[in-house]
Amino acid sequence: MVDMKLIGENIRKERKKQMLTMEQLAEMAGITDNFLGKIERGDGKPSFATIDSIASALNVGIDFLKGNMEHGAEYRFIQSIMEMNNLSEKEKAKFIEFISSSVKFFKD
Repeated sequence: MVDMKLIGENIRKERKKQMLTMEQLAEMAGITDNFLGKIERGDGKPSFATIDSIASALNVGIDFLKGNMEHGAEYRFIQSIMEMNNLSEKEKAKFIEFISSSVKFFKD
């Protein structure tokens, strides 16, 4: 049986982690923010298609929302890039230099 409370909690955690409002995520997933709120509280009864739309909007898999998997490497990399916004210009330059040299290392 699918634990909708757990899925709702994971949706909320991931939405907040990605700094999205309920309105933003709801719009991205093609649902109302009211319905998203119910889903996050475990009160809503979304279809599989709706859960899939929310997962796609968050760029995660349904298994992740069910608590079965960690994010893949690509997702973690994208999150690191997004976190660059909190760095100073000097720190951003160092980060980009590190990534560039690391990619070259793995290509050779």
